[in-house]
Amino acid sequence: MRALSSQARQARLALAAAIGLLAGCGESAAPDDVVDPVRAPGIARIVPAGEALSGAHIPTIDPATMVDAEIQKALGAGPRCDFRYTGGGKPVLAMNMQPDGTASGGVVKLNGNLVPLSPAPADATGPEGRLLLTADPVRVVVAPAADNEAEDREGMRRREATMMFEIGQNLRVGYRGYMDCGAAPPVRSSRQ
Repeated sequence: MRALSSQARQARLALAAAIGLLAGCGESAAPDDVVDPVRAPGIARIVPAGEALSGAHIPTIDPATMVDAEIQKALGAGPRCDFRYTGGGKPVLAMNMQPDGTASGGVVKLNGNLVPLSPAPADATGPEGRLLLTADPVRVVVAPAADNEAEDREGMRRREATMMFEIGQNLRVGYRGYMDCGAAPPVRSSRQ
């Protein structure tokens, strides 16, 4: 009988030790955010289109979302228009705008890099309101929908739009989304 109570005591001691070890697991000398701090993603590099596409599988490339810091790095401040896939999404194309509504330059993020875009000559833009930007072999055409009214949103005018994205003869794809235009970049939280 005494043997059982000795075994019971050893089992209780082993259980207490195990609980003590488990309780101590979460108490490291430094919190996780000190040992492995959360870092904001780095801002992408600005490279020519050919370098951004080097080694990429072209049929699978889509313009990636950009944060405001990346757009500011590539375009600076001033009036701009942004194309977004969704109403609440981040921009995948940003364009500096002139007072007459023409684009003076743009940027798109491809394969993890920012690619600056130049406006096409005025005679190559086509129908009224259509914007064409290029960086050989990349070509981007944005056409705001003619039948929808622009609406003010946080100082921005929003319109439904279509964006055609092309890489030479290897890729041509269209996206429906929204084009937001304003006199100044939108004010967003510091996390964007």
